[in-house]
Amino acid sequence: MSKKNDDGKRNARERMQAERARQQAADKRKRALIIGGSVVAVLAVAATIGIVVGNSKSDKNETSWATVADKPLKLPANMTSTVVPYGSNPNAPVVTVYEDFRCPICEQVETKLGGTLTQLADAGTIRIEYHIASFLDKNLGGNGSKYAAAAAGCAQDAGKFKAYHDVLYANQPDESSDKFGKRSYLLDLASKVDGLRSATFDQCVNDLTYAPWVKASQEEFNNAKVGNDKVTGTPTIALNNQKLKYTEGNQIMSPEAFKAQIEGIIATMPKS
Repeated sequence: MSKKNDDGKRNARERMQAERARQQAADKRKRALIIGGSVVAVLAVAATIGIVVGNSKSDKNETSWATVADKPLKLPANMTSTVVPYGSNPNAPVVTVYEDFRCPICEQVETKLGGTLTQLADAGTIRIEYHIASFLDKNLGGNGSKYAAAAAGCAQDAGKFKAYHDVLYANQPDESSDKFGKRSYLLDLASKVDGLRSATFDQCVNDLTYAPWVKASQEEFNNAKVGNDKVTGTPTIALNNQKLKYTEGNQIMSPEAFKAQIEGIIATMPKS
């Protein structure tokens, strides 16, 4: 009986020791989790602070339109006015194109009829004069029209205006989107034009170097006329003070009909 009691006491002590060891291990794990969670929380806060500070620094260092648009006017290369010229024959009849890079109808016309204008300009039959507007930013909000136009001015410096112009329309976002307002997107699109990307071009885009030109071009658009008619929207295309039609019914005109219209007007013009 005495031995059984001793064995019982020993078993009880062993159970108590085992329970104490288990509890100590549990407490140790709990402390480790608390400490680990605190470290994670501190790191998360630090990361959040880092992101906020980083973004604030980026925003602070990024050139804004308001700080540069009123600087003295500087025209892109090979321009004598706000107009961007294109064509192989400087003495050819002028087709005037008023457009806004954010304008969806401009994109539709460019997609279907832009190739016809380019072919005629390359052949020396016409010379294109692009008047770049940016009024849709005011109508829709954002900066996409202005920023895309300014980037196109940088492309003109590199002799790549027309190629970049075409890429912008080929990658035009939805009218309500301001994706062109992201300079990183404009630079990505520039990578699609052979030989356009360079440190000089990238800085020109990021610094909004041609904001004063874009502003002046919009002011010119505000007062533009074709003959006696005020230009009220984009696209507006004209030749010899006559507005060119680019639709038939509710559809964009066929390239053949558009070309015939241009050639018909040219045929009536006095020979120089």
